[in-house]
Amino acid sequence: MKRLISLLLIPLFLLGCGQRIITSSVENAPQDTLPTQRAPQDPALDREASTPLPTATPRPTLSTYGPKEAAEALFPEELLSHDGEPISSELSALLSAKGLSKSEFYDRFSQVIRRIESLDRTLLELAEKGRTLTKERKEKTADALSKLLSDETLLALQSAFSSCPGDSQELPVREYVACLSALVRDVRKLEDRTVPFFSLGNDAVNDYKTVLSRYMGEPVVPQDIFVALDRLVETEAYALAAALTTDPEVARKKETISYGSYEQDMAFLRKIAETLCPLPDGAELPDPSYMGSTEDMDLLELAFRRYPGMAFLNLFAAHSSEEQQMRWANAPYGYLAGIAVHRSFAVIPYLDGIDRNYVQYRWYEDMLFTTMTGISALLVHYYGYTDAELKEYLKSSGAEAYADVLYEKAMFDPFESLIASYGYYRYLDICQAALDAGCNSEQAFLQDYLSVGPAPYAQLKQYMVDLYKNQG
Repeated sequence: MKRLISLLLIPLFLLGCGQRIITSSVENAPQDTLPTQRAPQDPALDREASTPLPTATPRPTLSTYGPKEAAEALFPEELLSHDGEPISSELSALLSAKGLSKSEFYDRFSQVIRRIESLDRTLLELAEKGRTLTKERKEKTADALSKLLSDETLLALQSAFSSCPGDSQELPVREYVACLSALVRDVRKLEDRTVPFFSLGNDAVNDYKTVLSRYMGEPVVPQDIFVALDRLVETEAYALAAALTTDPEVARKKETISYGSYEQDMAFLRKIAETLCPLPDGAELPDPSYMGSTEDMDLLELAFRRYPGMAFLNLFAAHSSEEQQMRWANAPYGYLAGIAVHRSFAVIPYLDGIDRNYVQYRWYEDMLFTTMTGISALLVHYYGYTDAELKEYLKSSGAEAYADVLYEKAMFDPFESLIASYGYYRYLDICQAALDAGCNSEQAFLQDYLSVGPAPYAQLKQYMVDLYKNQG
């Protein structure tokens, strides 16, 4: 994530929060309009680390998210917008799985290969219609997928397969390499996209809304998303101001947040992940080195993508009960990312030897940029904002520091930042409701939240509130 907030512009940004009047001159704009008044203050959560308290969670009776397969390969921009997802997550879950027979491992690996083939076909079909990727997204996606062809990944697959009991056919590694290489080649040869991805369809607005809904696993209202992210921006901006008050020089620091090496960072994060939320019995955190180089990731980025974030959640899901594994298998990216964002923040109180105020400033700075990217993506791809209109909006909001970069960022990232920010907001909202209903700590909430498993947010919020009220 880029560090784009100017020290001198933060007060202007704070003054601009909540003063947004959104208008769009684009024809065929959606019927719902954005709010013109400040939304209520987002509840602040107690961030301090706390000792987990045992709670008795009843057997979940919530409905689960619908299966992903039915509409999974509609938009390659969606499926390829998270550093090679969903392929990397599926491989991670496979390599983390315990107790598989050779036959079961073979079948799951074959499903990954079929996914790669399907994704490649869809990518080429939509490329013929002009729905391709931006130059920057193409390069990032191709590089991320290429890492899944590394010797480390192939050796990890062979090693995991050979350690499984039973007999099976030889693992189809050559087929995997051939299919993934073809996908990487096809991604690289795409023509660069220079217009909003969803402007090329006959029903662009509804296309974008459909994808957002699939990311969240339930129908979404773009206006509600905007209001939620507006609240989140306000909270993040004021947190930045608080960090600056503590140390006025913090914005000028350029230090890398790390203990010195990837191995040292991961050793720290593995320990913290187990402290924050124990894994199910029999599960242990694997070495994620097969996922490729992490030279561009500092400690906070690793916390989100590895432990205690996305990789931890995949492992937790793989070792949950059979019933819960089905629920986790259908969990949308927004649900998972919301937890992972909060978990990346949760490592900060455990830092030793690193300036916590600086780390907290950096975390909120990155999150503010991420949230503003999400808002910009919504304005560009759903509300039809042009580059000039987005710049005018940002300047009128006091966010001039972003005016020259966010249109291109929104073009590059039409989904990920928006969904991660919104998922984080929903997680905070449910956590606060649980604390208000009698939950003893955020750590206790997290354990109960994961034990209950994924479900649509409105149901899940009511379920968690009732849970703590009944406990008493």
